[in-house]
Amino acid sequence: MGVSSTHFSFFSLALVSLGYGKAAVGAFWAVSVVAEIAFFWFQGRFFHWLSPVGWLKLVAGVTTLRFVAVAAGGAVPVVLALAQASHAITFAGHHAACIALVHRHFPDRLRGRGQALYTMLGYGLSGVIGGVGGGWLIEGHGYPAVFWAAAGAGVLAWGCAQRAARHGA
Repeated sequence: MGVSSTHFSFFSLALVSLGYGKAAVGAFWAVSVVAEIAFFWFQGRFFHWLSPVGWLKLVAGVTTLRFVAVAAGGAVPVVLALAQASHAITFAGHHAACIALVHRHFPDRLRGRGQALYTMLGYGLSGVIGGVGGGWLIEGHGYPAVFWAAAGAGVLAWGCAQRAARHGA
C-alpha cells in the first residue's frame, strides 16, 4: 500500500505541476473512486477467479503499468483517466486480497489483530516511507521520479507475490 499512499500524496501535486486545474484533478480522482466502488460492488461475481496471491500478482503488474503511465504519460488526459480507472485493481483488488489472506492466516480470535497489523504495515509504515521518500525524490528529480520509483516498487511487489505463490501463501 505504500505505493498507493505515494500516489495519494503526490498525484494531485503532480497534475497541478503539469498545468491541470482543480476541476480536472477532481475529475481524475472521481474516476478512481467510481472504479473502486464498482470493484467492491461486483467483486463477488469475479473475485473467485484468482487466489488471493494470484490477485496480488495481478495487482502488482497493474500497479507497475499504472505508475509508468502516470510518469511517462501524465500530460495526456486519456492516459491519466485509464491509469485512474486501474485503481479498481491497484487499490480495491489489493485490499480484498489482503483481507482474504488475513482471514486465511489469522484464526477468528486473532483476526482483529491481523487486520490491525495489515493496516499498520500497509498504510502507516509504508505511507510514511512513501511520503518521505517521495518528497526527497521530487525535490531532486521532479514528480515523474516518484512515479517511476512507485513503478519499481510494483515490480518488487510482483516478485514478492510470486515468491508467496511458490511457498503456498
